[in-house]
Amino acid sequence: MITWLFNKAINQTERDTAYSGDYLRDVLATSKMGFFKLTLAFLVPHPKHASKQLHQVAQLGAIQQESCGPCLEISKSFAIATGVSKTTVQRLLLAPETVEPLTRAAFLLGRHVAGGEPLLEASKTLLEKELGKHGLVELTVSAAAVRIYPALKRGMGYADMCAIPDLKIVEDIGERHTA
Repeated sequence: MITWLFNKAINQTERDTAYSGDYLRDVLATSKMGFFKLTLAFLVPHPKHASKQLHQVAQLGAIQQESCGPCLEISKSFAIATGVSKTTVQRLLLAPETVEPLTRAAFLLGRHVAGGEPLLEASKTLLEKELGKHGLVELTVSAAAVRIYPALKRGMGYADMCAIPDLKIVEDIGERHTA
């Protein structure tokens, strides 16, 4: 019964993201408890002190550092689905300095959590001022939690370090940024 429910969740994830969930099926076939624990990473973000949009932006920053392939595409879609505009997603990925400060700070926090860039003291100060220490912790946990998916896919042989992303929504940002 529980396996049926988990498979139903995988199928729904495939429909929602248009990407294969075969790596999840392998985890499920190996260990139901392992699969259950893996799904907890998806449930970790618990927006209380920071908005759902800021959680998605922090996750987007972490995923951009971790993977530029399907996981980034999924993260972009989730951000847009929670109300982050396509323009903001474009700018975060290509020219984060053009985004309003709080959103940019959440994105840079995600990149910092993924180990790619230092977090500027000004970004940390802004996040703590606007969201409090609890908000900063929430966003940090949120960004850290999403890193498991690309790492798992690479380790299991379902993904290389990187694939060329579909940047349809970001193709014109360079022109608008320089104009």
